[in-house]
Amino acid sequence: MAEMVVLQSFSGNQTRTIRDTIADVQARGYVDAIATGNPFESTEAFMERFEVYSTIAGFSMVLATLDGFPVGQAFGWPLDADTTWWAGLVLDPGQPSLEEFTAEDGTKTFALSELMVDKKHTGRGIAGVLYRGLLAGRAEQRVTWLVNPANHNAYAIYRHWGARRVGTLQPAWQGAPRFHVLIADPRP
Repeated sequence: MAEMVVLQSFSGNQTRTIRDTIADVQARGYVDAIATGNPFESTEAFMERFEVYSTIAGFSMVLATLDGFPVGQAFGWPLDADTTWWAGLVLDPGQPSLEEFTAEDGTKTFALSELMVDKKHTGRGIAGVLYRGLLAGRAEQRVTWLVNPANHNAYAIYRHWGARRVGTLQPAWQGAPRFHVLIADPRP
């Protein structure tokens, strides 16, 4: 089914025109996480974070549709020298120094903040289409994202895409879990 997926690209400013769609895709994609009752997983908390993210310089998003119906989305941005993305990072043994690893200049790392697919449409290759679509043409040397280690299905997919764990990170967002930090080549 992934071959029928149509991607639309959006800048941060453009996403404000589809805010309701973004919230709806998140609610359908994260239905199980939302059901836990953890306030961090709620659509309202997600949209609060999204409002912050979408104002970051270089923010980009792709929306996947099937027959015109939104079924997934992915977004992120390049990390600049003033990024707070790495705050709380604990690197695994064998990684470069924290200072070297986290030094950013806007061309080193693309932060993949979110990748989600409507639960009714998972297992059809849509996540891969979103991932490749968001990263197509990126110039950064690496891509990073955070994954909840309890999300075994997502973790397996990410490893299949060449991602490797480099550490853990506890975001400052209230109720956020401790995530595993993954790194991959942005040219999947």
